[in-house]
Amino acid sequence: MRPADLWRHSSFRLALGVTLAVLGALILAGAVGYTVLHRQLADRQDARLREIFTTFQQSDAADQQDLIEAIAARIKASPNQSSVYLLRDAAGKVLVANINDVSVPAGWSTVEAATLGVPTDYPYRIFAGELHGDYLVIGLSNADLDDLAEIILTGFGWAAVAVLVAAIAAGGWIASRLQRRLNAVTETLARVASGDLSTRLAVSKRGDDLDVISGEINQTLSRLGALVEAMRQVSADIAHELRTPLNRLRIHIEGAALNAASGASVDDDLAAAIQQSEAIDQTFSALLRIAQIEAGARREKFAPVDVAALMASVGEVYADVAEDAGHTLRADITDAAWVMGDRELLTQAVANLIENAIRHCPPGTQITCAVRASRTEVTASVTDTGPGIPEAERDLVLRRLYRLEKSRTTMGTGLGLSLVKAVADLHGAEICLVDAAPGLRVELKFPRIIGVS
Repeated sequence: MRPADLWRHSSFRLALGVTLAVLGALILAGAVGYTVLHRQLADRQDARLREIFTTFQQSDAADQQDLIEAIAARIKASPNQSSVYLLRDAAGKVLVANINDVSVPAGWSTVEAATLGVPTDYPYRIFAGELHGDYLVIGLSNADLDDLAEIILTGFGWAAVAVLVAAIAAGGWIASRLQRRLNAVTETLARVASGDLSTRLAVSKRGDDLDVISGEINQTLSRLGALVEAMRQVSADIAHELRTPLNRLRIHIEGAALNAASGASVDDDLAAAIQQSEAIDQTFSALLRIAQIEAGARREKFAPVDVAALMASVGEVYADVAEDAGHTLRADITDAAWVMGDRELLTQAVANLIENAIRHCPPGTQITCAVRASRTEVTASVTDTGPGIPEAERDLVLRRLYRLEKSRTTMGTGLGLSLVKAVADLHGAEICLVDAAPGLRVELKFPRIIGVS
């Protein structure tokens, strides 16, 4: 990666920004620490000057010579002039000193070394005052304080340079590594855009945020691939299943045209054509309704629904229809069982299950509508004692327009169970086709809601 490209990467900018923020915080903390330490050292220096002055102040006031000798001894003990002294009598005569005869005001002051005649670059902290009729000036070099400032500034300067260099290096490494993973995402999405829905992103074992995103993208691609495949299958099924009714419709229309040309009656051909067109219309209406359900447009109408009461009501409506077809329809329903859902869609799903059992089972079949509730779920089922569905085809019958070979001679569109599955998916329910030995049991397992009455 070129250095000029680093700034374009958010990871590099983030690393650099965090480093600058931490560095700024360290500088602020260092400044505060330095100020406190400098203040304490300065206070100690002032206290030492005050102590020295007090020591001289408490000496014998009548013996000026002793005072001179004491100051001379201190001057001798400080050959490098880290401490300076000047004693002047009342007439202004210098009695003893290791600095120039300078005029220093009484009290505290800071004086440059050149003014005092000391060959150093460090200033001096001075305290001056009257002492037994004389005027005493004492001072201590600020070398320690200035050296401390220089050490801190130099240390922080080099530390800042090292941190910045490390941040740039780390940011560049992170950006380069991240860019490789982002390039993999870009390449994968490019392949998806070109139509390859089987491609997937590599997911490492680190479990970081990019792995989470990669996993979500892979799941999205899986769902997208399944949807595209379903659309292809639906298109193929529609083309296959509607070819016959469209051909029949064309035959009826052509027959009507021939009869009309010969002067024969066209009523039967037109009636058959109308019936065929209505069947085609029903097929497209069912497909459209399934698509609307799968889009989740009805989820906004969800409300608590008692599946037990709903199943009992639908069973009562279809009891006479089942009896006319030579079947027996009974209900096995106990207590209320509440779920969150769309009452109209749930009613249609249950009605489709009962209609399928009535339409595809021979006379004498017993059909049972049941509802059972556990602590966490509600199971609504329709069971018949008919021929059932082979295990190999139980998943296939949930597809749009799929019909068992033995059912192709009966009325229907092959969309009844597809609509039931769409309603189940919308409600977060599981649909299961189970062998009832004999017959078939279709179960819808919903999440149960508690505390509704």
